[in-house]
Amino acid sequence: MPSTYLRQAGLVRLLLLGLLLGLVSGCSTLGYYQQAISGQLQLLAKRRPLAEVLADPAVAVAVKDKIRLAQAITSFAADELGLPVDDSYTSYVDVGTPYLVWNVFAAPEFDLTLLTYCYPIAGCVSYKGYFDATQALAFEQSLGAKGYDTFAGGVAAYSTLGWFADPLLSTFISREDTQLAALLFHELAHKVVYVRDDTRFNESFATAVEHIALRRWLQARQQGDVYAAYLVTAQRRSEVLALIAEARDELQRLYASDLGEDAKRRQKVLVIAGLQERYGLLASHWEGAKPFNAWMQGDINNARLGAVADYNGWTASFERWLDELQGDLPSFFAAVQQLAAMPPVQRDKILRSYAP
Repeated sequence: MPSTYLRQAGLVRLLLLGLLLGLVSGCSTLGYYQQAISGQLQLLAKRRPLAEVLADPAVAVAVKDKIRLAQAITSFAADELGLPVDDSYTSYVDVGTPYLVWNVFAAPEFDLTLLTYCYPIAGCVSYKGYFDATQALAFEQSLGAKGYDTFAGGVAAYSTLGWFADPLLSTFISREDTQLAALLFHELAHKVVYVRDDTRFNESFATAVEHIALRRWLQARQQGDVYAAYLVTAQRRSEVLALIAEARDELQRLYASDLGEDAKRRQKVLVIAGLQERYGLLASHWEGAKPFNAWMQGDINNARLGAVADYNGWTASFERWLDELQGDLPSFFAAVQQLAAMPPVQRDKILRSYAP
């Protein structure tokens, strides 16, 4: 316990250093760090030990059942998968809102490259997060006014990479059992390895671990029907991601062409409409789960496409790599940690070699 508080105090000091640096770079940066520090500290202050929550008669039975399930999931993660659970998810917070933070993504109108934002701890990432939805919306609108493609989405959880003892949150504890397990496995994977300034590497790795961990979790619980449904959904996700990758390639070629901006703008609309049409044809043959259905019905732009790429860009490569190691997670984790220490160009080259 003392080491936990020392680590947390160290993070707060680093955040305060970032706040002081914000004084040099302008009031907008200062305000941003203030809300980030305030939001994280408020979250810490609201934590309640799980034993206390489970003993509280005022807490709903459904919440307690989900907490017990989360305890079983994290035990499995530590004992069977070798994930570094430590003191994560040993407390609970009722956030009081549907989401914990709101992330804003942005990209130029004719470029799929997401804007990046840099932080004292996490390095540079391809989104900007806010604890307040109103502030996130205002920031998104300011970027839109400058001509950027934008996308803002609520986030139910994030990993503090071991700096804090991340709590279970009301924003995700009520999720369906399989989704809850997937989220916890994903966030714990971030504690295995994290590369500064490389969102795609970090999120793709965590997504790959999420997939294999969830598969083993369902198999261990002998939930054959749930596992079968998971495989169907996973296959459909892969098919949709392939369609999105094709559309991104089309747009990449379009943006690099010599066409004028008006022509590019018209062709961009056609490419996105084509993506939605192809998805509609694909999904028309499916019964039950339709991954990305709501996403496809939204306002698809470079920012949305970039967000999907960051969370899935290298996932297939990581999964194939793990298959070649015959599912040996300790060896896989060690190999990925070595990869993380390499220069970005070398990392990408190796991951590209594992691409299906």
